[in-house]
Amino acid sequence: MEPDWAHLLPELVSIISKKISIIKEYVNLQAVCKPWRETLTPRPLHLPHQVPWLMLPRGSPDDFRKNGIDDSYITFYDLSRSTIHRFELPFLSGKYICGSSHGWLILEHDYRLSLLNPITRTSIKLPSFSDVSTNLVIGYKRKRSDSFDEKRRYKRCIRKVILSSNPSEPGCVVVARFKSLGSLLYYCRICDSSWTKLRADVGQNPVLSPLWDFIFQNNLVFTMNFKGEVTIYDLENLSVKTFPSRLMLNNACYNLVQGVGEFGGPLVVKHSVDSEKTNFSVYKWVNNGEPKWCQVKNIGKQVLFINLFKSLPVLSSANLQLENWQGNQICYHAWRPMTSEYFQVNITCVNLESRKDVENIHSPTDEFPRKSGATLWLTPSLI
Repeated sequence: MEPDWAHLLPELVSIISKKISIIKEYVNLQAVCKPWRETLTPRPLHLPHQVPWLMLPRGSPDDFRKNGIDDSYITFYDLSRSTIHRFELPFLSGKYICGSSHGWLILEHDYRLSLLNPITRTSIKLPSFSDVSTNLVIGYKRKRSDSFDEKRRYKRCIRKVILSSNPSEPGCVVVARFKSLGSLLYYCRICDSSWTKLRADVGQNPVLSPLWDFIFQNNLVFTMNFKGEVTIYDLENLSVKTFPSRLMLNNACYNLVQGVGEFGGPLVVKHSVDSEKTNFSVYKWVNNGEPKWCQVKNIGKQVLFINLFKSLPVLSSANLQLENWQGNQICYHAWRPMTSEYFQVNITCVNLESRKDVENIHSPTDEFPRKSGATLWLTPSLI
């Protein structure tokens, strides 16, 4: 007589689950059968903090469609275990990946954003933004026939999107910046039926210089423009405050990153390339009567995961305190040309204080065509 695994004692199922340290294997355990799924907690406390996965390059939906390739697959590189995770996600088909936040992918399609958790396969549709601006939609609708038409393909509208929290939690706010609308930001809550202009609501002394980057920090939206000026929006009381620049931007690139722990305010990561080496400086936002950026050379146990692709930091950055990882590090990835047509993704971790590369950091060995899309960090989440 074969064992009836579906009716295994809940206590034994719980013991088995505590032997698992990889989030994907925990999801597989939940998928064994309904009784196991009901027994296992959706938020296991024994799982360690997850090191972000790197989404490997993939083509655009139009490239897949043009070549008759299934675009429902996505591949991640697990930095902590030097392994590849491949997912088949039908909901992903026909959609552009325009970012990640709190373990969810942010997808753009047909003048609408959707959120997708690749681990749980949960998806959330956000309101259409077709009425945000007529400049976004005139002349770019895709032909409804099955044939590919280059002139009528969908034109992406989103430059960057951030979430205030995990979208499965109450009160999550989504803030988006559109490519053709300059420095304007729009926001919505998960249950909203339309997008609201952030600057119109808050409306006092808007910063006229082009926007560089923006993040959520303590339920506030922090933005920084090309002059280094900082504007802080409070979506609860619709207030806004703007502070002058204290940073010398020069020709370097910047990422705004959410601070955690003792670094409870936002951080700016400045990066520039000198003699083929990427140099980093980190600044902390200090608000002691006279708000300003102060350079720090030690960020404690934190590891900053940064995207260096694009001239603007339009993709995701992450700031985590990780077990079994030495802190005070910046982890980034860059393209390494292999031939004139192919490249590899090279991952490097740098100690912020010593400025030396951290040893034993492995990179994926796959090669990708130069026309492949960008990569981004995603911290896997079970909620």
